[in-house]
Amino acid sequence: MDTKTYKKDFSSIGVRMLISTAIILLVQIGTQTFALTLFPQWQNHFNILLALSMVPLYVLGFPIAFVIMRNKETPAIKKHSMKPGHLAVAFLMTYGLMIAGNLIGLGLTAGMGLLKGSPVQNTLLNMITGGSLWLTSIFMVLCAPVFEEILFRKLICDKVIKYGEGCAVILSGLIFGLFHMNFNQFFYTFFLGCFFAFIYVKTGRLKYTILLHMLINFFGSVLGGILLTLDPASPNTAAISTVYSLCMFAMVIAGIILLIVKRRAFVLKPGEIVIEKGQRFKTVILNAGMLLFCLILSAIMLVQAFLA
Repeated sequence: MDTKTYKKDFSSIGVRMLISTAIILLVQIGTQTFALTLFPQWQNHFNILLALSMVPLYVLGFPIAFVIMRNKETPAIKKHSMKPGHLAVAFLMTYGLMIAGNLIGLGLTAGMGLLKGSPVQNTLLNMITGGSLWLTSIFMVLCAPVFEEILFRKLICDKVIKYGEGCAVILSGLIFGLFHMNFNQFFYTFFLGCFFAFIYVKTGRLKYTILLHMLINFFGSVLGGILLTLDPASPNTAAISTVYSLCMFAMVIAGIILLIVKRRAFVLKPGEIVIEKGQRFKTVILNAGMLLFCLILSAIMLVQAFLA
């Protein structure tokens, strides 16, 4: 096998992910359009709109993507267990990465907002504050982690682990970040995607990344959403917000410190196929499929930021 063969392998992943993303968007948009054509009064009901977007996503969109991205080869990822203490440390690291990435995203979108003359829309914040927390919790805490980890960790990492753990980690994070298609979420989803992929390739068990993903979505979406529903004039709200902020701040500091202290533990092993130095970026990213996937989703992100 040579570099051209490797490029075709990664190009196939890019094309399949592009097709999967297009199908997911078509399923969501098509369902909403059809339903609102029949029942235009639903346009003003956020919970119905959310359900019309999310139910087809998990019932039809992701399952089709699983078929498209399915693996014909059996991956050679050895299975290992994580102790509860290691999971707790991993969660703090995850939280630190999420906040760091979120701050980068907020800074970038704030700059974009100044350029366009109006704030860049935060789709996640709109989802949290727009409707029922119970409905949001079902989709964000239960459904999203399971379906996303299957697609972006297991299926993608299993496909490229033969090229090394580093390749699986970076590619999984990049595709995961771009898939969210907005700058508010890109950086922290990229960081989280890389970290979850690292855990998956080291343990071979998806249950750990699903659990961490659920916890992050719960803390980031549900708890934050609950605070937003409290009466700002109530003295209890101020006390609760203060305690919440202090706890989150402590978790972020602990996570960042742990990432620094344990940085030497992040060792990535080479795969059975080794791409020469100087050829890795060209092989993994600069191929027709991956380049097309990255460019199209980046263009969508720019449109969403400046025209939405």
